[in-house]
Amino acid sequence: MGTTGARARVGVVRGVVAVGRRGGAATCLPTRTRTRTRAWKGREDEYALDIAEEDPDSPMNASPFGRVESDDLPSDLRDRTLQAIERVGYKGTVGDISAASGASVFETQRALNALAVDTGATLEVSSAGDLSYVFPKSARGAISAKSFKMRVEPLASGAKSAASYLFRVAFGTSLVASVMIVYTAIFALLSAKSSDDRGERRGGGSFMGPRFYISPFDLFWYWDPYYYRRPRRRDREMNFFESVFSFVFGDGDPNLMFEKRRWELIGRVIKKNKGVVTAEQLAPYLDAAGYEDESFVLPALTRFQGTPEVNSVTGSIIYRFPSMETTVGGRASAAFRDRGESEALVQEERWAFSLAEPSQRIQAGLLGVANFVGVIVLSNMINDPSLMYRAPDYVALARSFAGLLPWLQAYGVLFFLVPGLRYLRNQSKNKAIDERNNARLLAARRVASPEPRLAAKLAGAANAAQQRVVSDTVFSSETGGADDFEARDFERRLREKK
Repeated sequence: MGTTGARARVGVVRGVVAVGRRGGAATCLPTRTRTRTRAWKGREDEYALDIAEEDPDSPMNASPFGRVESDDLPSDLRDRTLQAIERVGYKGTVGDISAASGASVFETQRALNALAVDTGATLEVSSAGDLSYVFPKSARGAISAKSFKMRVEPLASGAKSAASYLFRVAFGTSLVASVMIVYTAIFALLSAKSSDDRGERRGGGSFMGPRFYISPFDLFWYWDPYYYRRPRRRDREMNFFESVFSFVFGDGDPNLMFEKRRWELIGRVIKKNKGVVTAEQLAPYLDAAGYEDESFVLPALTRFQGTPEVNSVTGSIIYRFPSMETTVGGRASAAFRDRGESEALVQEERWAFSLAEPSQRIQAGLLGVANFVGVIVLSNMINDPSLMYRAPDYVALARSFAGLLPWLQAYGVLFFLVPGLRYLRNQSKNKAIDERNNARLLAARRVASPEPRLAAKLAGAANAAQQRVVSDTVFSSETGGADDFEARDFERRLREKK
C-alpha cells in the first residue's frame, strides 16, 4: 500500500487519523495530536497530506462507548493477524503482515485497522507514501482486556472439545451396551426356553426367569476421568472407546490446516523474492496441472493483489505484488528468510483409516463381529415360528426384546458398512492427493535445479524486483510531523534548483 506516485491523504475523522490512497480504502488509527491543514509537493511526484483539524465537540468525532472493533472480525482472521504481528516484531507494512499470516491483503488491511483502533497502535508514513503499523507489545493483552468475545472463546473451545470427547466415548460405549443387550437377551431367552421345556415335562408351570434391566447410568462405568492426564506416546493416543469411534468414522480431515499453511508459505516466497515471482516459483504450493497455462496462479494474484507483467529483457511473464515490495526490514525481513527444505513445497497428508493402535482396531472389529453375530442369533430366536407354542412368559419376554431389534440390527450393519464405504472413499482421495503431491515435488525440484531457460526467467524476475525498506518516517499518528516533512522537502527542492 502506498507506492511512489501515489497520493497519500491523512485526515482526522471521528477521533481517528485516516490515511489512505486515492481510490483505496482508508486506514484509521487513533490520534493523540491536533494539527492543522497542510499541503506540499514531494520528490518528482505530487503528494498531498491533508490533516483536518480535530473538533472534540463535533458529532463526527463521536464513537460508540465501549465498542471493540476487532469483535467484528472472524476469530481466525484476528488470531492469524495477531500472530503475524508478533512474528514480524510488532511493526510491519500491510504486505509484511499479510505474507506472515497468509490472509489476503484486503482481509489483512481490515484486521489491522480494527486491531490498531483497539490497541492504540501507531501509523507511520514514509516520504514515498508507504504505510507501516507499529503495535505495542501488549497488543494481545489489550484486546483480551477489552473483548468479552476473546475471553469467552477459550471456554467455548474447551466445551466443544469436551463435548467431542464425550460423543466419541459414548459411541464406543454404545457398542459395549449393544453387545450386553444382545447377549443378555439371548441368554434370557435360552433360560426361559429351558424352563419352559422343563415345565412342560412336569405338567406346566409359570416362568419366573431373570428380569432384564439396563440403566442409562451404567454407561458411566466406562467413563475414564484420567484420559487427558495420562502421558501419550502419540499426539492422539486413544482409549478403547475412542478407538471404536475412530474405527467407524475415522479421525477427521488430516489437512484441516493445509490451506493456512499453503498461503503462509506462498506469502513467504513472494516476500523472500521481494514481491516479484514467476509461475514456476509458485507451482510447488499451488495445484498446477502444467505450465502451458499459468492460470493456476490466479488464486495467488487475487489473494495478494498481484498483477502479471512481461519482462522486457527475457520476454517472459512475471508476477508483481506491489504490497509485498515494501517492508520495514529488521525482524519483519528476518521472518521470511529460508528455514529449510521443509518450506520448499507444501504437501497434503493422506487420509488414514484410523489413528487408533492396530491392537485397538482389532479389538473394535472383533467386538463388532460378536455384536453382529449376536444380533443374527437373537433375530432368529425372536422370529422363530415355534414361538407361538411357547409359554406366555417366554412369549412376553421375546416380545420385550423385539422392540429393540430394529435398532440393534441397524447398529450392527452400519458398524461395518460405514467404515467400508469410508475405506473406498479414502482410497480415491489418497490417489488424488498422491498425484498433487508428486506434481508439487516435481515443481520444487524444477526450481531447485532449473534448466537454462528457466534460470534466465528466474534471474529476470529477480532483477525486476524493487523492494523498498520503509525507514524515513515523515508522519506518525503519535507525534504528527507534517511541519518537519515540509521543511525537509523545501530544503531538498532548494538544493535541486541550485
